[in-house]
Amino acid sequence: MAAESALTVTGLRKAFGDEFELSGIDVTVGTDEIVALLGPSGCGKTTALRCIAGVETPDAGRIEAGGKLVQGEGVSLPPEQRDIGMVYQNYAIWPHKTVYGNVVFPLEHAEHDVPADRYEERVEEILDLVEIGDLKDSPATDLSGGQQQRVALARSLVHDPELLLLDEPLSNLDKGLRKHMRYELQRLQHEIDVSMLYVTHDQEEAFYLADRILVMRDGEVVERGEPRELYNRPTSPFTRRFVGDRNRFIGRITTNAEGESLVETDFATFPLASADFVAERLEDAPATCFVRPADISIGRFGGEHGGVLEFAGTVVAEGLLDERYEVTVDLGGTKLIVHTGNGREFERGESVPIYFEPGDVQVYAGDE
Repeated sequence: MAAESALTVTGLRKAFGDEFELSGIDVTVGTDEIVALLGPSGCGKTTALRCIAGVETPDAGRIEAGGKLVQGEGVSLPPEQRDIGMVYQNYAIWPHKTVYGNVVFPLEHAEHDVPADRYEERVEEILDLVEIGDLKDSPATDLSGGQQQRVALARSLVHDPELLLLDEPLSNLDKGLRKHMRYELQRLQHEIDVSMLYVTHDQEEAFYLADRILVMRDGEVVERGEPRELYNRPTSPFTRRFVGDRNRFIGRITTNAEGESLVETDFATFPLASADFVAERLEDAPATCFVRPADISIGRFGGEHGGVLEFAGTVVAEGLLDERYEVTVDLGGTKLIVHTGNGREFERGESVPIYFEPGDVQVYAGDE
């Protein structure tokens, strides 16, 4: 019977002198699930992955893979005994070997259930699965970046592990190939029912691939949840800054003579009740506000006012960004980024009106 969780990590700690500490990380990856560790460079996500893989020894913590204890309580199994596949950022392809030589390596050196007389057949199966079966006898030095990535995937899957660890596997590919490989990873995961722990700093990859996301900062998990939940209404201001395109500005929660709570910023004052307030209600306290570029419109508001916030600003930057047109508007000290698809072009120095609904502003207590 398969284990309920492909991976359970409890209290994982790893210190590097006084410079950095991975402090008490808990991670669970369910059967046939993709979980992403998302965070900026240096937050500890790769260190956590290396400890799980067995190539780094943690200072404390318990790690179970496929229901088997692999780290903790006097146990520290080497990587080849953990039934885990690993794809590194740089692919770690041996240049002196052929594609076959690279992919067969785990069958020759790791514990698994594939009999020796099926090695070649198994390698061919997995190469066909990642769609490079015709490259079986090619030298690794002849491969493109995308092909090397597929070889690394094939090598990590050939011994049929229950869990696959991926460390920024798409970061060395160009944008178009990254998009294609995101789809390929999702396809592979569904076809072979392998669980994945996916490390990335790229929020687009994490939100596309993952069933759940753990957001990391300075060696800690600051928030965890499903992608839609984290994107729409995170509880941590750090997550709000890191996830998605967001304008951030600082304000203060005050109370007027009528007892109404207000949010005061450098360029606007609006009722707290009309905003999306993600905290307990406070009085006379700093606040951090966020609004999406897509929720801001350029042009004069044409309907009844109804509490809509409308301002005049100056265009200080503009240009195409992917399939969007991005405009940065200075409101006299506070700059807001606007995404518009109306096809109109703006010039730097041009005066423009912008507006947005207070309900599109998310307000957090504190000025983090």
